Amino acid sequence: MPGIALWFREMAAAGDQGRFRRSAAAKLLKSRSPVSARHSLPSPLMTRPRIVDPGATLALSRRTTRRHFLLHPDEARQMEQVYWYCLAHAAQLHGVLVHAACLMSTHCHEVITDVRGVYPKFLETLHRNLALCTKAYRGWPEEVFNKDSTGVHALLTPEAVVESIAYLIANPVAAGAVRYARDWPGAHTLPGHVGTRVIRVKRPTHYFDPNNSEWPEELELRLEMPVMLQLDYGPELARERIAERVRDKEHQAWSEAKRTGRSFVGPRRVLKLPHTKRATSYEVFGSLNPQFAAAGNRAAATEAVTRLRAFKARYQQALARWMDGDREACFPAGTWWMRVCHGARCGQGP
Repeated sequence: MPGIALWFREMAAAGDQGRFRRSAAAKLLKSRSPVSARHSLPSPLMTRPRIVDPGATLALSRRTTRRHFLLHPDEARQMEQVYWYCLAHAAQLHGVLVHAACLMSTHCHEVITDVRGVYPKFLETLHRNLALCTKAYRGWPEEVFNKDSTGVHALLTPEAVVESIAYLIANPVAAGAVRYARDWPGAHTLPGHVGTRVIRVKRPTHYFDPNNSEWPEELELRLEMPVMLQLDYGPELARERIAERVRDKEHQAWSEAKRTGRSFVGPRRVLKLPHTKRATSYEVFGSLNPQFAAAGNRAAATEAVTRLRAFKARYQQALARWMDGDREACFPAGTWWMRVCHGARCGQGP
């Protein structure tokens, strides 16, 4: 049982968060049936328990390995074409609504609504195709994205949606790349695009097989207005609120640049930077990766924290029963990995 022993040693080193797993693993190691024990264990590479709800509006981000400029825009705009094609394909395949997107040199941002409750599959499709096509285009021999999980946080309120979209739009300015968000030469979204822009993109010449029907010659991606903003503000007012917050963030970036004596790179110089370059700005390691954003709405944040704690408690109880061999263990609604990859039962949410 080398695999079981290795998994147990990893869990033993995981700290207090893996305490219930260690006790369950110890029981399994003493069992008389190595085969049944092995199939009782979830993958040691499994991500932390997460709630996957249909209809959730989410802010996503994923970073390149070692902060290389692998997603950097180019004068031929091929990287932009690759990104829009991969995003349109993944959105159509998994029924995801895209509200805004921006491809920076070292990371990508999206704000989406996960209509079917399958965003992990959406991310898998998007990042796999984007990475493979980038490798083919750049001639890059190694991984494109770093080993960390994709940053995902649920947007609980209309104000949180506005703030997240504005952050995405103003990101090139905050990074010191361009003075105005509209000047970013790569794939980006502007306030007026939300709910109005339709992107038609041809199939890239790299990686995608033109003889394979899975890869159409042209795809269409609509940047939809989030339902929360549609109901709370209406389309015009929502775009005005987003534009206002973008202007605020641009002014903040200008003030910070003046304070530190930093100048903006500018779109022309941006295009001349090599994809082998690495970001050198200071970065805080070990910072928190929030699971939701409420934009100051304490009631919504408190409700989300309460639900998340209840979800994790029920999830751990069900996982402990599962690892004891109980295949009737019922996980809380919103469970993803155990339901999709192991066929576990799911009941009502907390």
